[in-house]
Amino acid sequence: MTAHELIESIFSRPQQKMPGNVRRITPAQLGYLRDLIGQDEEGGAVTGGAGGSLVWKPRGRHKYILTEDPTGGEKHTLTKLTTLDASGTGKLF
Repeated sequence: MTAHELIESIFSRPQQKMPGNVRRITPAQLGYLRDLIGQDEEGGAVTGGAGGSLVWKPRGRHKYILTEDPTGGEKHTLTKLTTLDASGTGKLF
């Protein structure tokens, strides 16, 4: 399994009371996802974010933020961000 496949499977299941681009993940999923990102050819595209979160910026339109529960609980989150860059076909105007 790749990091992209795991992320796709996590986002394929909607979660109640969560925005469409955010999912709660288990500690096991968080650890596994970190391992998969480290093995990915774009694993080096990880930077630190606010509050100790990790920001993964692979090529493509989606970027991801992995956030550990700061209270030590099990409310870890995975957030999908979408870039709105103009396509390669040219500018709008």
